[in-house]
Order: sequence, then C-alpha cells, then structure tokens
Amino acid sequence: MQPMRRRQRGFPLLCLSAALLAAAALLPGAAVAEGVTPSEARRLRDEVKDMFYHAFDGYMKYAFPLDELRPLSCQGEDSLGGYALTLIDSLDTLALLGDKEKFGAAVEWVGKNVRFDINKTVSVFETNIRILGGLLSAHLIASDYATGMRIQSYDDQLLHLAADLAQRLLPAFDTPTGIPFGSINLKYGVDENESKITSTAGGGTLTLEFGILSRLTNNTVFERVTKNSVRGIWSRRSKLNLVGAHINVFTGEWTQKDAGIGTSIDSFYEYLLKAYLLFGDEEYLYIFQEAYKAAMHHLHHDPWYVEVNMNSGATVWPLFNSLQAFWPGLQVLAGDVDPAIRTHDAFFSVWKKYGFTPEGFNLATSTVQNGQRSYPLRPELIESTYWLFKATRDYRYIDVGRDILVSLQYGARCPCGYCHISDVETHKQDDHMESFFLAETVKYLWLLFDLAVGPDNIVENGPYKYIFSTEGHLLPVTPEIALADEHCSYLGAFCNGSADRGYGTSASSTKHKKANYTQLDDIQTPSSHYSASNMFATRGYIKGVCPGLTHAQKLGISYSDEEGNVIEQTSESHEHHGESAVESSIQAQSSNIILISHPVASQQDEALGRWSGTGDHADIVVTSDSDSITLSHDNTDGSLGVNTEELTEDTESSSKQSEDEAIAQNLKSNEDIS
Repeated sequence: MQPMRRRQRGFPLLCLSAALLAAAALLPGAAVAEGVTPSEARRLRDEVKDMFYHAFDGYMKYAFPLDELRPLSCQGEDSLGGYALTLIDSLDTLALLGDKEKFGAAVEWVGKNVRFDINKTVSVFETNIRILGGLLSAHLIASDYATGMRIQSYDDQLLHLAADLAQRLLPAFDTPTGIPFGSINLKYGVDENESKITSTAGGGTLTLEFGILSRLTNNTVFERVTKNSVRGIWSRRSKLNLVGAHINVFTGEWTQKDAGIGTSIDSFYEYLLKAYLLFGDEEYLYIFQEAYKAAMHHLHHDPWYVEVNMNSGATVWPLFNSLQAFWPGLQVLAGDVDPAIRTHDAFFSVWKKYGFTPEGFNLATSTVQNGQRSYPLRPELIESTYWLFKATRDYRYIDVGRDILVSLQYGARCPCGYCHISDVETHKQDDHMESFFLAETVKYLWLLFDLAVGPDNIVENGPYKYIFSTEGHLLPVTPEIALADEHCSYLGAFCNGSADRGYGTSASSTKHKKANYTQLDDIQTPSSHYSASNMFATRGYIKGVCPGLTHAQKLGISYSDEEGNVIEQTSESHEHHGESAVESSIQAQSSNIILISHPVASQQDEALGRWSGTGDHADIVVTSDSDSITLSHDNTDGSLGVNTEELTEDTESSSKQSEDEAIAQNLKSNEDIS
C-alpha cells in the first residue's frame, strides 16, 4: 500500500503534546465490559468458526477458482494472479480448525491445478506472504504425521509449487542494492519499465518464507537473497537508526523519508525478530534490537506512535494508522509487555469509538483522517489482542475479542461473506473481501477464544512451537528448519552438503544466466559474493569435526557505500535491465565496506528483554582492499568514534570466545519467548 503524499513537513512539539493528551482522553476508564465466562468463550469460539465457514463456503460457491470473493454481489474476482488466492491463503486455517476433509481436498486440488507459468505481473511482497507462505505452511502440516493432519496421498506437491514460484520471483532481486523490485511477471521477469521504487516492508518481509524454502530444499540461494535485501535496507539507515518508507532499489536513495511503524515499514520490524526466533540467526536479533530502541526513542509518544523524519527525528505525521496495531503483539514476542498493554488500550479506544479502526486516525484532531476512512477487515488489532491474552491471561482481552466479534457480525457480515467497511462512521459496506480475512482475522479471533476455553489446536497443543508469518501462516520451529545451521557444530556430527547446494557449501560458479526461469544459485549478489567465497564446501556425509563459521560469518555482515556512492555510479551505466545489475553490483563491491555491529556489553545486558543499551558497542569495519580491522567504540548515541587499532590473532580469538559465550547466554534466556 502506498502512503499518501504529505504536505505537512513539520509539527510543533507543543501542538503534538496537546494532541496526544486529547487522544489519550479516548482511553477506556476503570469500567470494563462484563467478564466473559468460560461457557461464553466456548460459544464465541464456535461463532467465529461459523464466521469462517460462512465466508469460506461463500468463496467456494461463488468465486472459486478466482482469487477473491465479492461478498455483496456473490461473485468472484482475480486480484493477484488468478490462482485461487483465497483457497491457498486459507489452507492452514482449515487445518487449525481440524477440518481434515476440506484441508485434504483443498491440498489435492491446489497440487493438481495451480501453475505459475503464467503471464501475470504480481507483487513480490503479496505473492510471498500470501501464496508462498500459504503453500509452505500447508506443506509442513500435510507432510507431518505429528500434526494430526497428515494426508496419505500427499507427495510434496505444494513444496514443488513453492520452489517453482520462488524461482520465478528471484529475478526481482537482481538489483545493485540487493533490494528487490516491487513487482515481477511470473513468466517473463522484471519489465524494463518497472518502477525502481519499493517499500521497506516490500524488501524486508521475505526472510521467513524464503528461509524456510532454503532449508526444505537445501538450496541456500533463497535465504541468501532475502538476507542480502535486509542488509541492503539496514545499511542505508539514518544516523538515528531509522529507516524510511520507500527506497530506490538501484541507487539506494530514500524517496520517502518518513519513519514509522505502520504503512510501508511495519513488517520490516516484525520479520527481524521472527527470523531470529525461527532460525536463531543472531544478526537479525542485533538489527532488531537497534531498530527497536530507535523506534521507541524517536517514534513512541506513550501510548501512541508517530511518524518522523528519519534523519532529524522531527515529527511530520501525528497519525495512528491501522497497520500499527500489530506492534503490541510484536512487543509481547520481544518481552516488552508493559508498553504493549498501554498502546493496545489506546488503539482499541479507536475501535470502540467507531466500531472499527479506520485506516488513519489523526491524533491532532482526534478524528478520522480524510481519505483513510475504511476498514478492510484488517487483523492487526485482533492479532495483538491474542498475544496479550496469551502473555497475561487477563480476561479483559477476551472482552476485547467479544467486542470485535460483535462489530464484525453486525457491521461487516453480508450475504456471501464479510464486506469491507468503506466508512467507519457510516458503516457503509464495500463489495470486497480480501483473502487475509480468512488467513488472519478469523484465525487470530478463533485462537483467542480457544485459548480462553482451554486450547485444543496444533498451535497450543501441537508437537512444535509456531511462528506466525505476517499473513498469519503457521511456521513450525522444527529441527529441520530451526537447526539447519547446527548440523555440523559438534564433534561426531554428520555434515550433509554438495558441491552446489545446501548449507555449508560454496557456490560453484559466478555466471549469471539470462533466462527468467532458471536456477539462480550462481547469481552473485553483494552478500552472496562475500559469503560464497568464505563458505566451506562439504561433499557427501562427513563424520567428525566439521568446519565452523568464521568470525565475520557468525556475526553477519551488512553493506554500506563509501562516500563516492559506487552503486549509484555503476547503476547509471546500466540504464536497461538487459545488462545484469547483479554483475555491476559485484564490480562495485570491491570498493564497498563491510560493517559489522556487535555489542560487547555484559551477558545480562544482551538479553532480548533488555533495551537500556548502556553497554559499550563496537563497530568493526573491514575494508575489501585491506587486512586491517578498525574498531570504533561508542558509549552514548550510536555514532562512530575515532579509536583505531589493529587486532592480533590472539585478540580476535579472545573476541570470538567472548562472543560465543554471550550468544549462548542470549539464546538460553530466550528459548521460551514464543
């Protein structure tokens, strides 16, 4: 979603304070709704299940196999790619509800009928979170006896479809920055006239799905390109550790510099933490900690969040937008519950005022923002309500869920499903129902009431812990996924690798193939060029001590351009997509620098739940044309210092040992966070 253009570029601090005080008056007082009894919670859970089937059956009867349902006119429409979007997005919700018959039939139909060799230009972001995530989640459920939903005839058809789809998305990453284009044609690749501007969320919300696919297929290219995209975004953060909303994927220039936690940025923060929780990759944790601290310092005006200029920190947009409502749920996962409670109260006060949350609510005037009056059945507030109840077991969140359910039943229900609300003040209905209503909104509402009754589902009682994608898809923390990098980290382990694929292997070629649909293992993005040259190749099964990661690999790397902005210069010489942007980025890399940000505070301060940031930090800068390493220390504001020294081998070894101990302590303290 593209944010509105904003004429107002500044907002006086006194006015902002008064506006926030006025908005705080909306917050509920001591009186709360009458408590929900366990029997009522059971009734509410069953009502949500009926809600799901009213919408799902309406889709199957009137819209299938088109993408989405028009619930007022009882017709269908193709909105993404014309491949039964709502069915694929709903697969794991069927499994969650225990509907093995419909789940099995849907999986079988998708495996036999869905194909991606089509001339359709699609959003990389939406295709990833809705289709790729839906296929992977359903595959992991249908292929595993432990879930109780194993399909006897299933033979990895959804996994094959997911791999095919991801291969078709890979050419979008062929940019100098590593940040992908926003759209791609599934048959012909990136159009030569495709916009070079994409959102931060679009480039930073790919790691979970692509990372899981890498681990299931033993093909690291998917995980490499998405991690490089995150590095490409983070390396271009401001000195305040804030990122903007839109960026040029060729030059790395920010074209929309408003920083916030809502539209165009939201799930960038979400996937940093969830990638760490799912994969155990400390680099994502380091980035999340820095990004979270910056957001809480510059964007948080308790209990609200505003948008600021990413460079100056000046408030430019005192607005609550509905996508911000995911934030309290993310804070629960991060262990920062108190501010999550206050912010959720504030956000729910807007729902109570209108019966729904508008896309935009102006904190200065305490009114609905012009042009942002709709409620398109978004799940974010319900998602945070679920996580807060799970963390606190405070039954006021069941009351919140009941109020939301009542609003949906009386305001959004229509003949064949549930309708968008085009105006939250008039409750006028719009003839549209997005697939995420069944993938997320109903799912989180059902999980909330089921948890109150006494959970009986695979998320709460199943064999694994689950991470929810930003589309609400169930991603299990299985050893195959979470421990893919640990298989050769101990004495006597077996390392499974090959010459060209798999973890712990090196790329065998740097040749870039021009065809759109091709194996892109050999593409050299800025990060894959570095990592491929340092990764150890292991062929077949090797028993004994396996080669470990180097110090730099363990910390992770991120790229930033030198003052000469080499990437911008090289991109100007490649005006057409016919000349590989990847090749130009390889050439540019020789004069880039690699930044490694690593905290050296005490082990206690490194725990995920601590955000004080009082410990020293060291930024290690490794230049590509020198073997020297520069340490830059800072104890205050995150700016670079001037202390420089060369590290001896003994010092580097000691640093690595200290880091290993800190990481072990950090992982131990957070093993039960989800």
